[in-house]
Amino acid sequence: CAERFSLERLELLGDSFLKFAVTSKLFVSHPEADEGFLSAERVKKICNSSLFMLGSNCGIPVCSLP
Repeated sequence: CAERFSLERLELLGDSFLKFAVTSKLFVSHPEADEGFLSAERVKKICNSSLFMLGSNCGIPVCSLP
């Protein structure tokens, strides 16, 4: 694509923030849990299918490709 700007940096920043926010919430919610549990729970919460379901439940429009 010959665009003059790139959104990759914003995507990286958003992904990093999402991982940090979910990890922090899980750490506070489960103080007794070990790293393996917290890591597995984070993966479940930030996988694309979970994010899609969350977005559709909140009413975020779906982008349909041709």
